[in-house]
Parts: sequence; structure tokens; C-alpha cells
Amino acid sequence: MIEIIFLGTGSMTPTKQRNHSGMLLKYKSEYILIDCGEGIQRQLRVADISPTKITKVLITHWHGDHVLGLPGLLQNLAANKYQQTLEIYGPKGSKKNFKNMFSWFENKSFIKTKVTEIKSGFFYKDPEYKLQALPLKHSIPCLGYSFVESDKRKIN
Repeated sequence: MIEIIFLGTGSMTPTKQRNHSGMLLKYKSEYILIDCGEGIQRQLRVADISPTKITKVLITHWHGDHVLGLPGLLQNLAANKYQQTLEIYGPKGSKKNFKNMFSWFENKSFIKTKVTEIKSGFFYKDPEYKLQALPLKHSIPCLGYSFVESDKRKIN
């Protein structure tokens, strides 16, 4: 069963009721975080979800209200002995932006990450589901994402 948890639906200015952008898609053992605005760790706590369950992060674009929660999240994962390599997907420029963002910090005790830049089309496939990116019109490179569950019925 697929579950979508809205962690933040606000824009660049949060309100008392709405946090910066973030959404969590739960599917079996996968926990896919879409954007990681400031305050996402707190929102995960409110939703009673351990950040260490996150398996992938999909970045729509590199505006601060969509990514400035990443450094704190990765430090939290490191402090909690996250053992996986966190897969991070984003639009063109994501590798450079990710590297630049994390160059700001003295504490380099982060987790293993793999940043992949994508354009459009299917970029992740496994037997259970696949992920697709589509370019969106925005002031900077921006992607929308689709989660496609694999067909379950086999008819002969």
C-alpha cells in the first residue's frame, strides 16, 4: 500500500500551520522524501517517523525552501548510525549544489550519499516500482516526479 505524508506544503515563508516543502512517500520498505525544506526533521517527529527509514531523496529544484533541511537531516542520520547509502536525485546542477552546500560545514561526519542528476524519463526501476522525472517550468531547472507501481496481475 502506498501512503503519502505531507510534511510541508508552504512556500518560502512558513506559517504557524504550514512548513517548508516536503513530502514522504511510503511504499513497503521504501521511504522516499520529496524535497527537504527547513523543519522537515521536526515534521517527521510529529508524524512519528524515524528519519533513518528514508531510502531516497528526490529534489524538485534547488531553491532554499526545498533543500535547506538536508544538512540537518544528514547529520541526524549520521548521529543515528544510518548504515545505507542515501540515494539523492535531482535536476542538472545537483552534484555541484550538493557539494557546495556541504562545504559550508566544519563537521564532516555525514553519511554516505550518492547524488544523481536526472533530466526526464524513468531514472529508477526495480521489480516493485519505478520512478519517473518530468521537467517543469520554473525559474531554475525543476523536476516533477511520478511513482509507478509495477503491474501485479499476469494473465495468460
